[in-house]
Amino acid sequence: MASDIPQNSSVTAESAINALTGAAQDAVDSDDYITYSTLLDIYLGEPKRYSEADQVQLLKALETILRKNETLLSYVAWDLPVLLLPYLASEEPFDQVATAKYPTPRRSALRLFNLIAEKGNAKELFLKAIEALSTLTIDISPSATAEKNLDSEKLFILKFYALFEVIISVTRRITTQYPSRFLTASSTALLSFFSSHADELSQQSLPVLLRRLYLFSRDYVPPPSKSPVEPEEEALQRRMLQSYVTHMVEIMLRNQSVDWGRRYFAAIKPDLEVVPLKERLRPVTFEGAVTASVTEMLERFMQLTMSFDIEPQEFQAVILEEPPELEPENESNEVDPSFPAPPTSDDSIPFSAEGCLLLLAEHLISESRMIVDFSFPEIIQLTKRFVIREGGEAPGAGICDAVGFFGWRFLRDVTQEQIEAVSAEDFNGYLQVLTSLSATSPIPSVRYMFHTLVIHLLSRSSPERAYGYINDTLQFCPFENVRSAFVLVLKDFLDISANAERFASNKETQCKVTYDEAKRAQVETLISTCVDEVEGSPAKLLDERFSTLLAWINNFLPICGGSTQILGDILPRLKALADQEEVAAKTDSDVDEGGERAIRAGILLSGIELLSTDGVDPTEGLRGLKIVDPDQTPVPTGSTTPVPQATAK
Repeated sequence: MASDIPQNSSVTAESAINALTGAAQDAVDSDDYITYSTLLDIYLGEPKRYSEADQVQLLKALETILRKNETLLSYVAWDLPVLLLPYLASEEPFDQVATAKYPTPRRSALRLFNLIAEKGNAKELFLKAIEALSTLTIDISPSATAEKNLDSEKLFILKFYALFEVIISVTRRITTQYPSRFLTASSTALLSFFSSHADELSQQSLPVLLRRLYLFSRDYVPPPSKSPVEPEEEALQRRMLQSYVTHMVEIMLRNQSVDWGRRYFAAIKPDLEVVPLKERLRPVTFEGAVTASVTEMLERFMQLTMSFDIEPQEFQAVILEEPPELEPENESNEVDPSFPAPPTSDDSIPFSAEGCLLLLAEHLISESRMIVDFSFPEIIQLTKRFVIREGGEAPGAGICDAVGFFGWRFLRDVTQEQIEAVSAEDFNGYLQVLTSLSATSPIPSVRYMFHTLVIHLLSRSSPERAYGYINDTLQFCPFENVRSAFVLVLKDFLDISANAERFASNKETQCKVTYDEAKRAQVETLISTCVDEVEGSPAKLLDERFSTLLAWINNFLPICGGSTQILGDILPRLKALADQEEVAAKTDSDVDEGGERAIRAGILLSGIELLSTDGVDPTEGLRGLKIVDPDQTPVPTGSTTPVPQATAK
C-alpha cells in the first residue's frame, strides 16, 4: 500500500475519497495502520485546497469508512483530532451550528469528533487530545473588526469544546486501577491551557470557556476499574479536584476583580461616594471588573468547594502557610509510565494560595457572620506574601482587591494596643505595601480605598509612629502622587487649633501629633527641598513634583504656618519662578504645554497671595508677610481665590 501514496499534493476530493476507501481494507488485512495514518495526513492535512462542498464530501466519506471498519478506527483515531480541527473554521455562521439544515465542514468534523471519542482507542486519544490543547491559538488582530475578532474567539472556543469532549468521553472508557493518573494529566492540561489564554479572551467569550472548565470538576466521573479502587486512590482524586478549583479561580481572577474591597468599603463608609450606586451590588462597568457571567462562575466555584468539603478554615491555613511542593513520584512496574504520575499522597497536592485567598474573600463577602478571623500580624503576613513578589512583579487586580477587602474587614476596629504589639518595622512595611497600592492601582476608587486604609491605621496608632511614617513617606516615597497626598495627611494629623473642631467631632480614635519646633524644622526642610527640586528641574512647573509643591504652598502653609526664615527664603524664589513661567508660556512652541505652564503659574501665584496680607507683594522685603501662628486659626485676607486641592492622582 505504500506505493499508492501520492507524491504530490495535486489531489481532488474525489481522488482522496477513492484512495482512502480503497486503502481501508488493505490496512486491516496487512495490519499496516501507520501507512493509512500517512494517507490521512496527506489527504486531510490541507483543507484549503478543497471547496467547502468538497470538504463535506470528504469528511462524510471518511465517517462512512471508519464506521464500517471499527478496527481501523481504533488504530487511526489518535491521528484525527489535530487533522480535524482546521475543518471547524467553516464559513457557516457560529449561531447556526446547531440549527443549520444543510451539511457543512464544521458539522461534519464535529460528527467525526463524536465518532472517534466513542470508538477510538481511549488511551491514545486521551493523550493526543491533551497534546492538541497546547496547539490552540486565538487569531486576534488589532486591525480586524470587533466582529471578526469575536468570530476568532468563537472558533477557538469551538476547537476547545471538541477536544474537551473527547477527553471527557474517552476518560470514561479507560479501565484502570489508577484513575488519579488520568485526572492528574487532564486537570494539569486544562489549567495550563486556561492560564495561557484566559487574558486573551473577551468578557463575552470567557464565561463560555469557564462553564466547561467548571463542569470538568463538577461532573467528574472516574474511569471504570476491574476491582474496587483503593481508598488512597479515592482520596487522591478528591484532593486533585479540590486543588483544581483553587488554581482555576486564581487564573480566572489573575487580572480581573469582582470588587470585594470597594463594595465592603462602600458599605462601611456610606457617606463617601466610593462606588456608584448602580455598581454597589455587583460590578458591571468599571475598569478591571468582570461581567455578571464571570461573577456567577466565581460563585459556582465557591459552591463547588462546599460540595468538595473544603472549609473556610482550610483556606485560611493555606493562606498563612507556604503551600507544599509536589513530591517526586517513583516509577512502579504496575503503572503505565507513559502517563504522568500523581503525587503519592493527598497531603502532597497543593492548593493555590492565591486561589484560596480569592475564594475565602468570596465566602466572607457572601456570609454576614464572621466565619474566620485574622489577627493584625496575620493580615500583615498575608498582604506581604501576596503583594510583594520576586522580580518586582505587580500583583493582579484580583489579589489587590482581596488584600484591600481583608485589610478593611479585619482591621476596621483595630486598637492602638494591637498596633503597638506589632514591631515598628512590620507596621511600616505593611503601610508601605498599602501606600504603593494606593499609588499604582489603575482604578481611582481603589487607590482611595488603600489610601484611606493607611490613614485609618495611622489614626489608630501612636503619634510617634504616625508622624514617623508620614515623615518617611514625604522624604523617600518614589510616588509623587503619594507625597502630595501625604502633605494633606500631615496637615490633618497636627495638633493645631485649625484641627481642634475636627478632632473633637471625630467619633473614631484620632492620634494627634504635636507640632513642636523639632518637627517644624523637619517639615520646613522638606518644603525647602521640594522648592529646590522644582526650581532646579529643566521642566520647572511642569515637573511631576509640582503637585507636592502646590500642596505645601496652597494647603499646608496657610493652615499650619511657617517660620519667617522659610517663608522669606521660598516665597521670593517662587514668585520669580512663576513670573518666569508665565513669560515662557507665551513663547512656548507647544501650545498645550504653554497653556499648562500658564495655568500652573497662576495657581502658584494664588498660593503665594494666600500667604500675604491684603495682597502685599511678599517679595518686597517681606513687608506685609503673614507669618501664621500654628496656635491660631489662620485667616487669609485680601483674596477670594479658592484654594486648589492637591489630591492623589
